[in-house]
Amino acid sequence: MHDPTWLTSIILLVTTTCMRTVSMGKVRVGHIGAMNAMPNSDKILDISRKELLKDGILDEDFDLEFDILLPGIIFGIINQMGCGESFEGVAVAADMFYLQKVKAFIGPYCNAELDAVAKMAAYWNIPIVGYMASGTAFVDKNIYKTLARVSLRTTNSLAVALTAVLKHYNWKRVAIATNTGALAFERTTTFEETFQAHGVTVVKKIIFDEYANAKIIADSGLLHELANVARVVVCIFSSTREMSKEFLRAVGNVGLNSNDFVYLLPWLQTEKKDKSPWIGEDGQVLQNIKEIFGNTIIVDDINGFEDTLVMPFKERVEANGLTAEDLDLTNIYGYIHLFDALKLYAMAARRALNETSKPEIVSDGRYIWTKMRRMTFPGAFLLKSAFNMQTAQLACRTTVVVLSTFLVQVNRDTPLKLVEMEPVLLDKCDGLKNRSGCYDLTVTDLVTGFWPSADGRMPPDEPICGYRNERCDYTPIIIAGSAIFACLAAIASACLLHRYCENQALAKTPWRVFRDDMRILTDDEMKSMLSLGSTRTKMSNSGTFAKHTAVVGTNTQASFHAYQQRRPISFCRQDMKMLTQIKQAVHDNLNPFIGMAFNEKEEMLLIWKFCSRGTLQDIIYNHQFILDAQFHGAFARDITLVSFFFLMSNHYPRIH
Repeated sequence: MHDPTWLTSIILLVTTTCMRTVSMGKVRVGHIGAMNAMPNSDKILDISRKELLKDGILDEDFDLEFDILLPGIIFGIINQMGCGESFEGVAVAADMFYLQKVKAFIGPYCNAELDAVAKMAAYWNIPIVGYMASGTAFVDKNIYKTLARVSLRTTNSLAVALTAVLKHYNWKRVAIATNTGALAFERTTTFEETFQAHGVTVVKKIIFDEYANAKIIADSGLLHELANVARVVVCIFSSTREMSKEFLRAVGNVGLNSNDFVYLLPWLQTEKKDKSPWIGEDGQVLQNIKEIFGNTIIVDDINGFEDTLVMPFKERVEANGLTAEDLDLTNIYGYIHLFDALKLYAMAARRALNETSKPEIVSDGRYIWTKMRRMTFPGAFLLKSAFNMQTAQLACRTTVVVLSTFLVQVNRDTPLKLVEMEPVLLDKCDGLKNRSGCYDLTVTDLVTGFWPSADGRMPPDEPICGYRNERCDYTPIIIAGSAIFACLAAIASACLLHRYCENQALAKTPWRVFRDDMRILTDDEMKSMLSLGSTRTKMSNSGTFAKHTAVVGTNTQASFHAYQQRRPISFCRQDMKMLTQIKQAVHDNLNPFIGMAFNEKEEMLLIWKFCSRGTLQDIIYNHQFILDAQFHGAFARDITLVSFFFLMSNHYPRIH
């Protein structure tokens, strides 16, 4: 049992910004904040009140602190703190409702207390607007009948945004990497339900311990199981910033960080504007951490990695008498949502009051909630470069905002914005029946060709050949390639062998004469070799004969005819046989054929044995010789014998 003085002590800790007597036609709004969070949140509510007065939503009747006047309705805003260790916010809500006559709530700040207070508000049928809690359980309007939320980074909105990205890139098969724990389970369940509703299949879900490091993740073997069934991986962790770092480090350690894999990180965090994981405490880039996140895609709101909200926020609060030092700028989203929460309730109450003219309608939770549905209104900060209208679609889901995806690139200081997603409300849609937000996200590409692949395009969710190349049987291709290679190798080997054997055969032929084995004679060397008779002939004069006479081998005198050779000479078998037969032809009336010299210089030599007694040409071309009848007969007889020798022989060529 708790100490009876516990509730009293909590009430004593309550900071009440204003108190006003509640009478007929007056309503009091209670804000349940958090201890040690969002200092001067009451000043933000005052700024929101002034905006409402300026816009004509409220009419300022008298100058009381935090008193907000509607025609016939006065809003007295009461600030009290909760979200401590003992669920103080629940007791604070009960105290506000029963003792301080609060008829509408803003907050509580945290999930746990909002769950209880929202159920109490549904029982009391009073409006309640959440501005920080992002839990997925609050979408059930059968339980939280009077709850609306204006927070940006809810799990539901990021799940819908991520699904839109998957559909945009035609990814229908994904894997989920998550960790143990209630928060991770709740987030994962939301994403799975959203995927299923939009036709995205979760082919694999791997779960690590909530406090696992990179080594434990890599050693578990689950990453290899994931690689066997998926290429697009959605990372959903309870501690997005730290757990993503360990998971991606493990991915790099096992070699699964190639451009064939896509890792999607829905940036599920608290509403505080945390620094990027690769930004150190001093604001410097931690390059080793940034390399771990290289080529990952982060889904966040459009201001997630930009400071576009900070300067307008400072200007806005300074114009109302505050300074940046008075606020916690790391929780800038909290202040913005608090501003919008009061504005949303006031606008819905004004609409209900105008329609019914009943002052008590502003505290009718169910009726006010229906007025909040499909309502659009300007947000706290209108940034032309980011968004011009915050859309409050408050049905079964959550506030619709403009979201983006960012690609982390190692060589860029800031992540590259890939797409922007803007909500489009659907007509004739009842979110209570179909459990949807009644909106679609229009995805607009900002850049293309950004992925580090050959064509710059994103990889498919399933490779053409399957995750393990099971759809592409390379065996026939390998066999055919090997056969072709073997044939080419055999042909090349046969050609080389043929050339080698041909050269060997040519080298072994008796009629092949190498230039190194012969020497062409000079004029002086020829004088002693000329016969008296041959000096008178045309073919054997000393000038011509010296140029066509050589010594082959040791002492074989030979004469030759030289021909110009322009390309290598090859001999077929028939030619080689014929030349061999000519070489073997021996007859008393024939000048023996010695051979050929070829393929060594740019000339071919036909070599015959030198005839020192003269040749037939010496007689024919010498007109001084007088041939008698006996010589003619002997000459005809010798020619006939030689011709008969060749014609009748089966071993020598029959050449005419």
